[in-house]
Amino acid sequence: MNRPNEAHPAAIDRIDDALRPWRQGDCVLGDQGFLFRLDLRVPLTEAAAVAAAVGADAAEARVHGFAVVTQTCDIVRACESRPFVQVCPLVEVDADRLAEIRRGRRPNYAFLPGTEPQGLVADLDRVMTVEKAVVADWERVVGAPRDEDVRNLRQALTRNRSRVAFPDDFVRLASQLSRRMSKKHDAQSEEGRALRALREIRVQRPTLPKVQEKPA
Repeated sequence: MNRPNEAHPAAIDRIDDALRPWRQGDCVLGDQGFLFRLDLRVPLTEAAAVAAAVGADAAEARVHGFAVVTQTCDIVRACESRPFVQVCPLVEVDADRLAEIRRGRRPNYAFLPGTEPQGLVADLDRVMTVEKAVVADWERVVGAPRDEDVRNLRQALTRNRSRVAFPDDFVRLASQLSRRMSKKHDAQSEEGRALRALREIRVQRPTLPKVQEKPA
């Protein structure tokens, strides 16, 4: 079997040229198919049930487009050495949910200014791998036009993959503080401005002093 660059050198150059402007967070809009595996015995989604009915263990769900979540440095590398990129589906949400996602309140989604007019956000819980030849034929839509938008996207990806499952007791303890922060977040006050500038709160379990045993 020929290597890709031996069989199609002109096509390889075309793919690399097409991917050169792409950046993390860029999107393709329009009807797309998100592929995933399923268990024929227990299909959990509508698309899975349709596939299971015909005995298929893979399904294709229709989505409104994709956001590329691979890091930019890997997107623009030669497709011969790095042929794949990861994409997340774009899903439609209502205005209230969109506002929560923009504020970072929904860690399973990422807000992208480039898809805000369509009411679309990236669903970070679903990731699909495609070859760069597929992306080369997409019409690029800039998802994160400003440096600030790129930073916010990276923070959303980090939250989604590294969030900690807090104990129930701590969640109950912090619930009142969480409600107050949500209520005051958009207020035109010093507190509101401080909350909008806040990116992270770290919680650490206190280290208890060691108890020295008395000699017998």
